[in-house]
Amino acid sequence: MQETLTSLTQHHRDGYKFVQMMKDTAANRFDDAFWTTWAKWIAPTLSDLPQIADFGCGPGILLQLLRDRYPNAHLIGVEYAPYMLEAMDNRLYDVVSYDLHEPNLPIADNSLDAITNIFCIHELAQPIRLLQSIYRCLKQGGRCLIIDWVRGPLDNYISTQFTDNNIFDSNTSHETLNDIFTHFMEHNRYTRDDVAWMLQHTGFTILENVPLKEGNFGQWVIEK
Repeated sequence: MQETLTSLTQHHRDGYKFVQMMKDTAANRFDDAFWTTWAKWIAPTLSDLPQIADFGCGPGILLQLLRDRYPNAHLIGVEYAPYMLEAMDNRLYDVVSYDLHEPNLPIADNSLDAITNIFCIHELAQPIRLLQSIYRCLKQGGRCLIIDWVRGPLDNYISTQFTDNNIFDSNTSHETLNDIFTHFMEHNRYTRDDVAWMLQHTGFTILENVPLKEGNFGQWVIEK
């Protein structure tokens, strides 16, 4: 949908710079804590030839890491932003170009052992179709790991994300203020309880619902 592409362009600004930023900061997202969560909740449920997908995979960084850990796995990356798709390596995993706002994602029902969805929900005008796709595509007993921005107080967001900017300084530019508050609104769509409510009503069992990074992020582990 053109609406989605327009929204992603507004959110990411320069898409190619955003891709590079994602690569540069990947170690912060997929750190020891991430893999500890993976080992506790996801790894034990995988089959001998695991089927794993990353919905909203960006440039495919997590898929590359999963390829190293699971050389025999069938890996799938779902993405829609053109600059992300260009950065993906379809020699390492299958690439599905699809708008997650839409139903009928072309992945078979009950086919996946595990799905990841990392920093994607906050970019969606509505995440219901995404959550329904996750539920449909997971095998019975399959699990999904979700990490995302969640709504929090403005002062906490400003103090942790824009440490170099004093928003009350009269010399702070109009463009800087607009950028800070635009990102605040984008990153504060849903609370952790909002996401949990949507997950429960989609049919999932919530195994974990915890705050991360001083409450700016949430982490959910869900099971079909």
